[in-house]
Order: sequence, then C-alpha cells, then structure tokens
Amino acid sequence: MKRLRAQVRCAMRGLGKLLAVLVGVVIVEQIVETTLMMWAMRSRSPRAMKLLTSYHKHVTNPGMVRFFSGRSAHAGLLHHVGRRSGKAYLTPGTAHRSEDTIIVPLPYGAEVDWLRNLRVAGQSVMDLEGRSFTVNEPEVVPVDRVLPVLPSFVARIVQLHDTKQALRLHVAGPAWL
Repeated sequence: MKRLRAQVRCAMRGLGKLLAVLVGVVIVEQIVETTLMMWAMRSRSPRAMKLLTSYHKHVTNPGMVRFFSGRSAHAGLLHHVGRRSGKAYLTPGTAHRSEDTIIVPLPYGAEVDWLRNLRVAGQSVMDLEGRSFTVNEPEVVPVDRVLPVLPSFVARIVQLHDTKQALRLHVAGPAWL
C-alpha cells in the first residue's frame, strides 16, 4: 500500500510539472504573439506583416481551429478551397453576424490567400455561433461602414489594430456539411 501511495505521489508531481511547463509555454507564446502583433500593426512594414501572418498561419490558427472557432459568438471558421490546389482549408477569424450579413474585419488587408480563394469560389461556408452558414457575395468595404453593427468591444479592437477594411458576406442560408 505504501508503495502504491509513493507511486501516485510521484505521478502527481510529474503531472504538476507538466502542467507548469504547459502554462509557461502558453504564457511565452502569448508574449511573443502580442509583441509581434503590436510591432507589425504599428509599423505596417511588409516584413513585420509577413512575419505576423506566417506566425498566425502556422502557430495560432491551428489551435484556434481546434478549440474555439465556430463555437463562440465572435470566432468564425471559414471553409474554403484553394484556388490553384483545390485543397480544402479552414481559416479562423473574428466574425460577427448581423441579420443576413457576416462581417469579418481584415487587419492584414484584402490581399490574403483565404480571401483570394473565397473571391474565386464566390461562396463558402462560415461556422459561427455554433451553426454553419452558406455565405456568398464577398465584398470588401471600408471598416468605417461596418463599425456601427459590430459589438463595441470588437469595434474597439478593430480600431486599436488600425484595421482599414472589412469583408461583408451575405448569408444565403444554413449550410449542410
């Protein structure tokens, strides 16, 4: 019995250390992301923006796809197909539904791969608020035109990032995936 207790204590210490390492990694990742994001958004240098988009594409987005996107009120998940490769992609992002429209702020501008793919296809599926919507008629508009329909905290974040454009998508109806 003593031996079993000792083994359990040892396993618990190991789990505690693993949890501490995981929390540390998450904190460091957040510091790196925040620093990179602030530098890129403030400088608007092409090099900084390329580093930020690459970081999000390979580090942040996979986690967002797995855990958050499409399930919350402001984290959308766009299903799209590569315009040249034909490969299916999932891209997370901030999104807000207002009646028959979904608004997606474009902090990196309109020249991003997923938007090019969407424009070529003309329609897609967006997961938002725990539901899937067929969306079409993608239109890039000045962000000032859509700020009034965004929740105030989302509008503040959009302004903080100095976002100039937003994507307006028409909701054609529910999607059947």
